Amino acid sequence: MAQAITANEIIDNFKKIVTTQYICFEGRMSLREYWLYFLPVFILSLIPFVGWVLSVALLLPTIGATTRRLHDVGKTGWLQICVLICGIGYLVPLFFCIQAGNAGDNQYGPAPAGSSNSAE
Repeated sequence: MAQAITANEIIDNFKKIVTTQYICFEGRMSLREYWLYFLPVFILSLIPFVGWVLSVALLLPTIGATTRRLHDVGKTGWLQICVLICGIGYLVPLFFCIQAGNAGDNQYGPAPAGSSNSAE
């Protein structure tokens, strides 16, 4: 059963990624942790002007978070380059970011703590 999401959880997760993992491209990120970060970033990016400034400011943490999410499914972070392809480019990383991560360790490290895909 899915766990309820609280505003505090979203805020704490966002602060952790933006402050302590600003340019972290190593390791793995759980599906839940990734979407708890990406959802507010996406919503904030829809605000005219402020959204553009925030999108630029959050570019590195977003690339880092997406890299760690791709690592969790056993893929390289370089798949994000597909975004540069017009039209369908966003679909490639999105396809992998919505999948459950690999159970247990993979070439990018141990499964994220607290993820449903960790071998405990």
